[in-house]
Amino acid sequence: MVLSVSKFLQCTVVGDGFVGKSSLVERFLGGDFNNEYVATLQDDYTAKCKVNGESLCVNITDIAGEHEDLTSMEIPDVFVVCFSLADKDSMESVLNFWVPRIQLQGKETPIVLIGTQSDKRRAHRKGHISTEEGLTLANSIGAAAYVECSAKDTTGVDVAFYSVLMASNKCNIGKPSLFKRIFDR
Repeated sequence: MVLSVSKFLQCTVVGDGFVGKSSLVERFLGGDFNNEYVATLQDDYTAKCKVNGESLCVNITDIAGEHEDLTSMEIPDVFVVCFSLADKDSMESVLNFWVPRIQLQGKETPIVLIGTQSDKRRAHRKGHISTEEGLTLANSIGAAAYVECSAKDTTGVDVAFYSVLMASNKCNIGKPSLFKRIFDR
């Protein structure tokens, strides 16, 4: 008898309220875009996918924008930190609020930085964030990846979650596992 063993990936999505975290997760899971804001306390989702032919179960925890204590939660495999590309305050919260709380976890958990609401961004508009500013922020926090997306028009949604999978040490495509390297000697 052959048993198929799935890998599990725990991903926690954080960021200020109204930046589109829940819409991003819903779109990734194949749902429709909801134009109305629905407050989140904590929502948990599960998605199954295949990476390099291996089954992967992705558990996504969507945390409320006002959630202050991440230390009471289980440490995920990847943190997804979201900010709105049309709201400079939400970008500043990444640096001054969310990343310090993640670092309090005491573990080197990869961070994928995601600029949401790209459909709302206008070039040279005060308070809107350019791609260069987003990349600079990602570099300053040591993010494993930076992606810009829009849940409304689905631009970049798949790229965002592919980046989450690749940031995880459970899906190192192109990198042989430690066991494979040891046993192939």
